[in-house]
Amino acid sequence: MKFLFFLIPLLLMSCVSSSPFERISTPSFSEIEAVGIVPFKDEEAQELQVHITLKLTLEKAIALALRANRGLLSVEEQVDYSRLSLLAAKSKFEIKFKPKANAGFGKHSTDGIERKYGAGLTIDKRFESGSSLAVTPRVDRLDGGFQSGVDVSLRQPLFLGSNSEYNLSSVNSAEFSFRSSKRAVFLTQVHTVVTTVAMMYRVVQQRELVELNELSVSRLTGLVEATKAKENIGLATPIDVLRGEWQLGFALESLLTSSESLGESLDDLRFHLSLPLDQSIEVEAPLVYSPFDMNVNEAVAIALDNRVEIDQAYDVYMESLRYSRIAKHNTLPQLDLVFGYSQVGVNENLVNNFGLEDHVWNVNLVTTSDIARTAERAGFEQSLIRVTSAKRLFNMQQDGIAREVKRDVRNLKRAEKQIEIQTEQIKNSEASMRLSKIKFNHGLGDNFDLVEAEADLRQAEVDLVAAVVDFIVGNYRMRQSLGTLMESPEGI
Repeated sequence: MKFLFFLIPLLLMSCVSSSPFERISTPSFSEIEAVGIVPFKDEEAQELQVHITLKLTLEKAIALALRANRGLLSVEEQVDYSRLSLLAAKSKFEIKFKPKANAGFGKHSTDGIERKYGAGLTIDKRFESGSSLAVTPRVDRLDGGFQSGVDVSLRQPLFLGSNSEYNLSSVNSAEFSFRSSKRAVFLTQVHTVVTTVAMMYRVVQQRELVELNELSVSRLTGLVEATKAKENIGLATPIDVLRGEWQLGFALESLLTSSESLGESLDDLRFHLSLPLDQSIEVEAPLVYSPFDMNVNEAVAIALDNRVEIDQAYDVYMESLRYSRIAKHNTLPQLDLVFGYSQVGVNENLVNNFGLEDHVWNVNLVTTSDIARTAERAGFEQSLIRVTSAKRLFNMQQDGIAREVKRDVRNLKRAEKQIEIQTEQIKNSEASMRLSKIKFNHGLGDNFDLVEAEADLRQAEVDLVAAVVDFIVGNYRMRQSLGTLMESPEGI
């Protein structure tokens, strides 16, 4: 009879859950610990946990899924990967210290064996403008003494590489990948929440179907026994008995199917939450809902303002524009202005003071560029195609979201209408069953109408549970479509 206790408030729609547009926040680790669902790490403790029934409310299940779902964890690893790629890209503009040393010997046909060794330190810095500066103090061992010096090199691109956006291209690309990975994590979190809700309510639905079929089996068992008793005194025929037994067999088969589906649903939920498959769990999710009342155009406007997918599509479009500017700059020829300066001094040993008396400087124009730049020009033309494609995909994303919102609104309204229809059907089936039972008990008819009314009632109750679950889960999917299910983190 448990189903009847929540059926009345459902029919009256007096039980109202939280607002369908209230955002879900991602729980912190301390919050997850507070609800008592942090899995044990010790093996003995894990074995103990398996034999303890884990009570899962909707909030606990969502918190556990956001922490332990293995698919979500895989996506979160991509954020760390992108963060390290960004770190590597930025390191190109750090001051680098490169120690250098050499030691060896050679043999000359006239001078004999020549030994050489030395050491130095290159301090290198690359700037966003494309300039690069290197300073190298060094000491080399030569025949008859030591040579010390300081070499300074400055390179400045005049055409290719003189653009700061070009030089920062790897950093900007890594930042784009980092933003994209964080959006992917957030969208996976939203999907995980909706999937968790759907799995929780699938368990509840199958559990209610088991109870409904048990009630039906109980009623039909009583009907078959009563029909057999009437047959013994000549008030019923063998056909009446067969009719009741056939419907009872169908009810028993439905009970077996719903029981198996309940077990499968529990296994799916355990797998989704990364729980041991033999973990005993008890699901608590209320079959209550609030009516959906939102204009389609209003819903589409909210979705277009909140959906992270639109931000991602726009970011892809802006990234394609940036890449196109880089490709255009890459068509320029390479011509660098290189300035070199050195101070050198020689002494017999390392103890006496070195005098850097020899000064050398030079200025050069250096180019290694392909004059035709055929590949680079083709790359630029390809980048323009990418821009057009990215803009088209951005528009398609907007249209796709609008279509998705409209579909979810229709599904919600259909489920809401289905609840009304099945509620009325249950009333009619119950009235028909009462009338058929009176006629059968008083010998005014056979059990045909009673068996049919029983089948209609059971089907209407099953359909009502399905409609209520569809509406509740549909509400979460609607919030997902609107982009209001979870608060998106900063910086995405």
